[in-house]
Parts: sequence; structure tokens; C-alpha cells
Amino acid sequence: MTYQELVQFLNQHLGYPFLEDMTPEAALRAAQEDKLDDALTAEVLNSLYQGNQCQSANDPVDRAHSFDGLAHLRLRTQADDADPLLFRKVLKLSQELDNAFDQELIRQRNAAFK
Repeated sequence: MTYQELVQFLNQHLGYPFLEDMTPEAALRAAQEDKLDDALTAEVLNSLYQGNQCQSANDPVDRAHSFDGLAHLRLRTQADDADPLLFRKVLKLSQELDNAFDQELIRQRNAAFK
């Protein structure tokens, strides 16, 4: 799975506007230039990109590097004084991130058996 595919999956499954009306590449560019209105989205886009050491939106990503990239965000939202709404958004993000890689694995296994 590529960075772009992962971000598109998250956009479709998070249940809240993630990319708004932008492509993954445009949203990443805006996040890198600190031009996104949603700080959480900007942090997630940048963290996933950097955690996977991507050079472009077409670079491959994996589960371990993606979760490593989000580790600081996840720990921060688990603090006792964290905003409950932010905690729920990051929890949903973590669940859907895991789901994205599970679905990719299922797709790959199905393709191997055809």
C-alpha cells in the first residue's frame, strides 16, 4: 500500500472530514506548509509520511512505521488531561489504520490464491 492509498482509506473510513476536498498530495503539501485548518489532520499526514520515510505520496507504507510515526500523538492523547474528543478521534484513527493494513493483507492473500 502506498502513502496515498493509506490516506485515501483513512479519508473514507474515519467518519469525519479528513482531507476535506483535497487530494492526498495537496493535503500533504498543505500540512507540510502549515496551511491546513485542522491541526490533527496536519499532524497525522506529516507523521505518517515521516514515519514511513516517504519521499513521495506513491511510496510504500507499512503498519509498523505508520504506528511508530503516530506514537507521540497517541501517547499525548492518552494523558489524563487530554481532550476526550481528541482521544476518541485518535482512537478511531488507530483502529482504522490497523483496519487499512488488515484489508491490504486480505487483498494480497486473495490475489495470491487466484
